[in-house]
Amino acid sequence: MHVIDGARIRRWRKQRHYSQRELAFLVRRTQSTIYLIETGKLRAISEDLALALAARLDVPWEDLFEAREDSLPSDVTTGACVTSQSA
Repeated sequence: MHVIDGARIRRWRKQRHYSQRELAFLVRRTQSTIYLIETGKLRAISEDLALALAARLDVPWEDLFEAREDSLPSDVTTGACVTSQSA
């Protein structure tokens, strides 16, 4: 997932009266992770973190993040099934 605007996440966090540390605890990450997201230094995050942040901030995830197919492994974006064959 791609962070649309870290400042928007910060505004929502402050509206909910969470500190960075409190929000980090709620989504099981570190305060520095929240800082990096809010300052735009961390733009690509996992889907589970994006959904957890949106849920804790009570905001639709689409308002904060965008899903990008280019961030997925090529076998996922093409729908190809990767199998391993042994000789």
